[in-house]
Amino acid sequence: MVDGRGLHRTHGLEGRPDTAYVKDRSISFDIFERLYRQRGYPPAFDELPWLENGEGHAAMPSLKARAPYRSRP
Repeated sequence: MVDGRGLHRTHGLEGRPDTAYVKDRSISFDIFERLYRQRGYPPAFDELPWLENGEGHAAMPSLKARAPYRSRP
């Protein structure tokens, strides 16, 4: 049994999988849905509330696809 607990889930962007936000003792992290289910975090992934901004997009900017790096001239 794992010690962590899921708090909410977010929709994946641009074809990326949905994720769950987990609090585990003194750390917290985002984890892909597949791993969340495999590791058996409570509550079930389908019972987690969705976290979205007002436009229906994922609210976690760290999970958004990044623009390609461009070096400065």
